[in-house]
Amino acid sequence: MSRRTFTRSAVVLGAAGALAGLGALGTARAASLPGGADWLAGLPDSAPLARLTIPGTHDTCALYDGPLVQCQNLSVPDQLTAGIRFLDMRCRAINGVFAIHHSQFFQNIFFGDVLNDCQAFLAQHPGETVLMRVKQEYSTVSDADFAAIFNTYLSRWPGLFWMENRIPTLGEVRGRVVLLADNGGLPGVGWNGPLMDLEDDYDIGTIFDFNGRKWPEVSAHLNAAQAATDPQRLFITFTSSSGWGLWPRQAADAMNSDLAGYLAGLDHASRPALGVVPMDFVTTTSPAAWYGLNFGA
Repeated sequence: MSRRTFTRSAVVLGAAGALAGLGALGTARAASLPGGADWLAGLPDSAPLARLTIPGTHDTCALYDGPLVQCQNLSVPDQLTAGIRFLDMRCRAINGVFAIHHSQFFQNIFFGDVLNDCQAFLAQHPGETVLMRVKQEYSTVSDADFAAIFNTYLSRWPGLFWMENRIPTLGEVRGRVVLLADNGGLPGVGWNGPLMDLEDDYDIGTIFDFNGRKWPEVSAHLNAAQAATDPQRLFITFTSSSGWGLWPRQAADAMNSDLAGYLAGLDHASRPALGVVPMDFVTTTSPAAWYGLNFGA
């Protein structure tokens, strides 16, 4: 299958255009919001994480290796500063460390680099928290061996992770990383377990499949999150997809158009809680359209 090669500048410009609708809050509404680096600090300690709207990134560190692989443009520090609070870490276990991969493609960063970024950000913004999925990617070590490597990171970054198997309130986890464990050997909130309601239908072959399957699934799951009331059930709605005839950038363009229309149709004054919403190709301004819902904006 042959496709024309996209330059990085074209990808960046395309991402900015596709996300313009998500970032357009209006001057008055934007002025009333906290900045992206400190928005959780503006919410009460009693707020259950499961009853918030939390923008995130799918395949957080997938910045390299071309249009079939790349899912993001911003580094982890830039994502956190923009307001992203869910990170999707795909960890290859190799030589006693975690290399961050997207499938077989190494993304020029290691798990320790990401933890350094998170620790530095949270030290500067102690009112914030970060939810982090940790998943084994492109390696097949046992859960026990994967956990043994993870434990070496715990010893080097003591106190950074919050690892209980329940959904906390915001006040319990300010300044820390909440572990969402997508590996049987890890502690924390179990991925797609009884405390989680997950939508992640990602293998979407064409734009016709997107329109007929992916978007209806996403919108229905966002509606379910909005209607939910259980503070111990975390909704996570992945908006990302790709397939043999639909690359990540094209899927993101289509999704962002639909998401902008969905957000425009919400009653913002009711502060709808949509759960965690991981996205591809976020910009420095697009997360505000999501975290603004927590403030009625």
